[in-house]
Order: sequence, then structure tokens, then C-alpha cells
Amino acid sequence: MDLESILESLLFASGEPQAVAELSVLLNEKKEIIQEALLKLKNSYETEKRGLRLINNDSKWLLTTNPANLPFLNKLKKEVFEGDLSPAAAETLAIVSYRGPISRAEINEIRGVDSSYILHQLLLRELIERFPNPKRTNTFLYNISFKFLNHLGISSVKDLPNYEELHQKTFQ
Repeated sequence: MDLESILESLLFASGEPQAVAELSVLLNEKKEIIQEALLKLKNSYETEKRGLRLINNDSKWLLTTNPANLPFLNKLKKEVFEGDLSPAAAETLAIVSYRGPISRAEINEIRGVDSSYILHQLLLRELIERFPNPKRTNTFLYNISFKFLNHLGISSVKDLPNYEELHQKTFQ
């Protein structure tokens, strides 16, 4: 088992800060070993001048982009904001619209693929919002935003076409 590789994958896929204690439980490994592997991974990003970096705060770790690449990321973000939604983004937005509030895991289950990147795009466009899950403190729930409602010219999610019918079907 390549612990650094596994941690890198977990941090990338989560898109959220991860606590060493939670990673320790998930991987059935001692906290000290997890911490040591994260420090090695952080060092490798720094010494190899990679496009990603690991940051930590209060025993939580986040995989993020290298700030030196910010000008290029801003160009990409501009293209993302100005372009049409991809079919995957439209699908995810529909799921959030009719099933929200909904967790990323539930969205992934419905779509059958990881939706982290798509959710990030929708958050950047302010079409959805994210808030802590009151039932599970280490996860978030997603719901449509006021900007999305305003863009559609509706005052409530219930004004979406066939909302009641489709909302009920999704919970049966």
C-alpha cells in the first residue's frame, strides 16, 4: 500500500480539508504515520515545484493549487464562467434542484461518477450553495442558490417544472 498515493487521491477527490484523525480511522493507520506521510507528500510538492501543494491548519489538510499558477487559473475560471454549462454540470444542477439539500455522496451515487469538480464549478458560478450537514459534521449539503432562482425568474424551488411530482419520486 502506497500511503502517500492513497492520501493524495483522498485529498484530491474530497476537495475539502481532511482531519488526520478521520484519515487515520478511514485507513486504519496510526495518526503519526498519516501525519508523517502527509509531511512527505507536502515536501515532494514543494521540492519538485509542482502545480499542487498541501496546506494544513489545525490538523486538517487540504490539497490545493500552487498560488504561483493563479494567473492561469484565473484565465480558466473566466472561461468557465462565460461558457455554457456542460451536460454533466446541467445534470448535476438538475439533481441538486430536485433533490436538494443533498450530499456529494448522494449526487455521486445518482450520477455514478465523482461529481467533485462539477460541484466546484457550480459553486464558482454561484448556481448552488454549500452548507455543513447538521447530521454529519464532516460533510456538506448542496442546494440551489438565490442567484439560480433569480436567473430562472422563479421565486421558489417549488416553481420548477414538475417539481412536486419529481421531488416525490426521488424519495420513494
